[in-house]
Amino acid sequence: MTLNAIDRGVAVVLAVAAAIVVAAGFAMRGDAGVFPIITGGLGVFACIALAVSTFRHRGSVRDDAREPFHGRRFALWSACVVLLLVLIEPLGTFVALPLFLVASMLLLARLRLRTVVAVSLVFTAVIYVTFAYLLKVPLPAGVLAPWLNG
Repeated sequence: MTLNAIDRGVAVVLAVAAAIVVAAGFAMRGDAGVFPIITGGLGVFACIALAVSTFRHRGSVRDDAREPFHGRRFALWSACVVLLLVLIEPLGTFVALPLFLVASMLLLARLRLRTVVAVSLVFTAVIYVTFAYLLKVPLPAGVLAPWLNG
């Protein structure tokens, strides 16, 4: 089986799951369904894009031609995720998240420090605006609680 065929199959399965999320969002009362509708719709769109891209690249890649599994990189990223989960309550989302992003990108992506910091800060700001202002959902404030809550 080719990787294109596998990607196509996964795209179809995930598109169905995303469509179910959209349907569940439409069944919710009031504004509660807006977030599931948006995320599910984006998921369906991404799955369609993946499926279409598998037809464009007809040079089918065999399954045995894929890159080997990088266990050390996966272990490092897993450790970063565990640290994020441990630190998110005491430090707060807006301290732990950029630390996680910086650590992950420096260890795994080997990007320049300036790029890593910029991406981390912009992503954290987007998360803050999305949850604090658009969704009005509180996230763990941690050490920033005096400034975020008061």
